[in-house]
Amino acid sequence: MWEDIKSSWYTGGMLYKLIWVNVIVFILINAAIILTKLGDITLPVGINDGFGLAVTSNLQILLSRPWTIFTHMFVHIDVFHLLINMMLLWWMGQIYSAEVGSRRLLSTYLMGGLAGFLVYFLAFNILPGLRSSLDKDSISYALGASAAVMSIFTATATINPNRKIRIILFGAVELKYIAMVYVLFDYFGISQGDGVNAGGKIAHLGGALFGYLLVTFDKKGVNLASFLESVIDWIMSSLPTKSKSVDIKKRRRPSGSSRKLKFWRNLDFRKKPQPKTRSNSTKSDEQFNLEKKERAKRLDLILDKISRHGYDHLTKEEKRFLFTESKKG
Repeated sequence: MWEDIKSSWYTGGMLYKLIWVNVIVFILINAAIILTKLGDITLPVGINDGFGLAVTSNLQILLSRPWTIFTHMFVHIDVFHLLINMMLLWWMGQIYSAEVGSRRLLSTYLMGGLAGFLVYFLAFNILPGLRSSLDKDSISYALGASAAVMSIFTATATINPNRKIRIILFGAVELKYIAMVYVLFDYFGISQGDGVNAGGKIAHLGGALFGYLLVTFDKKGVNLASFLESVIDWIMSSLPTKSKSVDIKKRRRPSGSSRKLKFWRNLDFRKKPQPKTRSNSTKSDEQFNLEKKERAKRLDLILDKISRHGYDHLTKEEKRFLFTESKKG
């Protein structure tokens, strides 16, 4: 089992990695809960604040725990909360990643979670009804991947609104209607629960709104996640990798481009068929070298495009060509 887990982590795409991070954090947090209960141990952090990983609407505490702005979107206490979020992430993540690639999947998840937090934070500090819903001296905390997952959901529905998904008892339903139902559940959920739950629903809507805006602006040539994706590129291009890649030293490409090629090939979970090639024993050396030069030139152009705009802006044919070249060498 452990070997299967390691294999899915190293060979799987970003979708697998996001799910595994959520699951591992869930296991560790529940292990801490069990230890504190059975050992009667008192810790400075606990369940309410996700053992120091959940984010809060209290500015003073937030400034002392800035990491929670990111960590909260990987934290779950309840198993059903985790299960629902991961099922939805797996369901929509496959469709979304197939359209835009692993890089955009990761940036959408993170930016959606950040958008959900921002809406939650502003709501609790501006709307008096939410503040008054808290008990005296109590503090509101938010955790879970719901806002991040909702951003992927609405982004997927915005890209493919008419794509039909088969649902038990309902048959084939267009994706835009499924997303609409999920959004409406969160919208009406604001009035159904107490103020604390309402804050969570508001965060979900913030993530959903970001997913829609991300795709809408992207169609106009504006990338709302460009800064975060640049940071991701910088971090990942600095990390060592063991995978094979195209030997681009002969093509005088900078080493950063080589690492980017390795990185995106590793993260892309889609297994595209490699185009079949036919050998031609009568092909002259001149023709062979000419074709090799043309492939090298095309590869350079694709790598430049990745450097300027990101992997998700490649066409399907360019991605297929990149995958084929990465298998050589």
